[in-house]
Amino acid sequence: MRAKKFIPMIVVAVLLVLAGGAYYLYSSSNSSSTVLFSGTIEANQTDVPTMLGGQIRQVYVAEGDQVTKGQVLVSVHSVNTGMNEAITSPIDGVVLTNPVQVDEYAAPGSTIMVVASLNDLTLKIYVPESLYGQIELGQSFPITVDSFPNQTFNGTVNYISDQAQFTPRNVQTIDSRKTTVYAVQLVLDPTGGLLKPGMPADVHFDP
Repeated sequence: MRAKKFIPMIVVAVLLVLAGGAYYLYSSSNSSSTVLFSGTIEANQTDVPTMLGGQIRQVYVAEGDQVTKGQVLVSVHSVNTGMNEAITSPIDGVVLTNPVQVDEYAAPGSTIMVVASLNDLTLKIYVPESLYGQIELGQSFPITVDSFPNQTFNGTVNYISDQAQFTPRNVQTIDSRKTTVYAVQLVLDPTGGLLKPGMPADVHFDP
């Protein structure tokens, strides 16, 4: 009788082990080891100055507007020479800042507009020391942004800091700011103007 009772107990134990193993395999297959690093998209800025200086007569664009090379941005009337100066964009890009208004006076050589190319965007992230050795120059990573949740963009590492630092105060939480990290910069592939300076973005890294 004892032998007959012992056999079902063994069967139950085996079934429990198999069930546990199946659950572990299921959990492992559905878990992701991808690590997300967040940053803000930046652009190389180009200051657009007035050569003559004078009174701002007309402002043709606003912050956030896309402009083309040679497009007139502002017209300035020089009181000293009596000439009108047309300030044009030196590149195809987007207006980042527009510090002047109509009827204001702009000094000679002062910045009238700041524009940036949408095809020359970068993204800086901060990588913990534990993953620092797994990132190399020229390595590419997928990038996502909240504005286009169903699209994936590409970034290529073009700079890796060789000096450790603490996480900047504007990144993540108070606890994570105490972590030693390394700055990594990626150059973003052109997106036809979809990505813009100031957008938050996530870099997907698989250790």
